Amino acid sequence: MNPSNRNGPASSPAAGQKPHDGNRGRLIRLGAATVLLVASTALACSNRNDDFPDAAPAASAPTSNWPGDGDPATAAFRKHLAEGEATKELLAIAMHVMAEETGPPLSIRIITNLDPELQDADSPDVAKAEKVAKVFADWHTGEFKDHGTVRVSNPATETMTTLSW
Repeated sequence: MNPSNRNGPASSPAAGQKPHDGNRGRLIRLGAATVLLVASTALACSNRNDDFPDAAPAASAPTSNWPGDGDPATAAFRKHLAEGEATKELLAIAMHVMAEETGPPLSIRIITNLDPELQDADSPDVAKAEKVAKVFADWHTGEFKDHGTVRVSNPATETMTTLSW
């Protein structure tokens, strides 16, 4: 009798299979399942960064869930707009103020609900975007004595106007 067949065909591994080595395979599968469970739970519970929205804000803003509501930079600029008679009309424009690059000079982007038809240069809202940029630059020059560039964008984050101060 061949020594490899001494215990019968059940004890020898089939061609292409590794011999059974206890609980190792079971532990590997259990570990992989645990990693998958933890990763999917972390992903499901992750906290999105709402400072940078995944999609452009809807042109139907301003609503209480407009990106930037509660954001300090947006709140400070909106407060400044509310203080001036000539700038109160700009409060009707939903906007989100964000720093693209910090440090001197600043690089600021203001995403608005202007130009919802995405006409950009041909939009009747370009004058409003220019006014927003001018008021922002004047405010930063007067209040913070700094300098930089502000870009006002439509909901698709296409730049409507750029102003340096």
